[in-house]
Amino acid sequence: MKEIFDSIHYFCDEFIEDRNFVTIKTKQLKSISLYLFRDLDCDLSSVVALKEKDEFVIKYLYSYPKKDYFFIVEQVVKDEFESFTNDIPALNWFEREIYDLFGLKPLNHPDFRALSLHPENYPIAFHPMIHDITKSKNFGTYEYKDIKSEGVYTIPVGPIHAGVIEPGHFRFAMSGEPILQLEIRHFWKHRGIEKLCAGKDIDDVLRISQKISGDNALSYALSFAMAVEKICDVKVPSFAQYCRVIGAELERISCNLSDFAGIFQDAGYSFGASGVSALKEDIMRLIKLLSGNRFFKDFVVIGGVSKNIKPHVKEIMNTVEGVNATFNKYKKIMKNSSSILERLETTGRIKNETVKDLSCVGFTASASGRFSDFRKTHPYLIYDKLDFETLVLDEGDVNARVQVKLSDIQNSFKIIKICTDYISQVDKPRLKIKYEIKDGEGFGYAQSNRGNIIHFVKIENKKVVRFKPRDPSFMNWQSIQFAVLGDVIGDFPLVNKSLNLSYAGNDL
Repeated sequence: MKEIFDSIHYFCDEFIEDRNFVTIKTKQLKSISLYLFRDLDCDLSSVVALKEKDEFVIKYLYSYPKKDYFFIVEQVVKDEFESFTNDIPALNWFEREIYDLFGLKPLNHPDFRALSLHPENYPIAFHPMIHDITKSKNFGTYEYKDIKSEGVYTIPVGPIHAGVIEPGHFRFAMSGEPILQLEIRHFWKHRGIEKLCAGKDIDDVLRISQKISGDNALSYALSFAMAVEKICDVKVPSFAQYCRVIGAELERISCNLSDFAGIFQDAGYSFGASGVSALKEDIMRLIKLLSGNRFFKDFVVIGGVSKNIKPHVKEIMNTVEGVNATFNKYKKIMKNSSSILERLETTGRIKNETVKDLSCVGFTASASGRFSDFRKTHPYLIYDKLDFETLVLDEGDVNARVQVKLSDIQNSFKIIKICTDYISQVDKPRLKIKYEIKDGEGFGYAQSNRGNIIHFVKIENKKVVRFKPRDPSFMNWQSIQFAVLGDVIGDFPLVNKSLNLSYAGNDL
């Protein structure tokens, strides 16, 4: 890292190293950002804006997976800042979101439309992170980027959909059968999470974090807890760390099984969908046995876990082994069915350069040739002690994403077996440790089934004054606009389900 640090010193005014986080304060933001993103091949992981007295600080978090390092690049701004979306496309939504919430204008942004605050519903110049209320009645409109050409027609889908599904708007431009363009518009579920959490107690924010994207309740809680534990120098007991990993992997299995049931359904194989859904139900009943509810809510606490799952080791392994044995039958059906594979192969292809430009995460990236798994690149808890491999494929299509998820499920079964063997041998389980709240700020992260979840937390006077969650779907949603190009609209449900992105986690 010395050579890298020497290069960074050339650009920065201040350089602070704290464990595997390096903070860079600089006036040469574009130069250092391009060095990290292009030359070092870092991923943009999050962007956080904070108001500090009469100015604002924007923190850009870059992940450097080759050496388990994060770089935090900071700039101080007043009312506006230079946009780098043309150079780093992953910044697109972050920069627009900062304007919506804080009123900081990204100069020369290529698509300066409202993102999270729909102008039809929110007054112009209302920025909730700096305004409590507004009396303005000056609303705006939203202009879609329709293709206006002879023979091209538009098919709008959503935000209201048939069935039980969250709201999202998908606008297809068609000429004959192939999709020429897809424009997505989300944030219909925007709830003002960041504003809601400002000034609340740590335990209150922990409870709120678990309800942002329900199927990832444990991963959200874990990301928040790890940020607080870093700030407060909390060392979680080993037993609790193993319990957290078991919980995280059960949550991962539940979500991945749900994805497979959806793939079967959208491929026209209802029998397989019903069978896999039943397996998911077995996992969710096990989760309820371990935590008291079906989504692992309130299982993770600051400093450890709330429940001792050692008495249920037998039930864990019986359920996991039973689900694994039955699921293997459905895997064979999928892999040996030419009618299913015909729907999956070459459909919804996302190129490697697209996932790089957008800093896509999780299986979306790994299925397109870009390794993405924080359990391996930035290991936390006891993941560095575990032997498993994340599958990486180059095809980038629906089938590749399915294969990566198949491998993910097998890894989860293996990890749970290792962890249950460990906790069954612990004589005096220690669930959690007491801690003292300290002021400070930091990032916490966890690998969910969709990819890494990252939380920024700042504590002052024992209160959370800034909480910025970043869901993996925020990084991946834009990729679907590229995935469908050239496909027929009938394949869109398959492409969408193969990505299975969260609306609630994205919209905040």
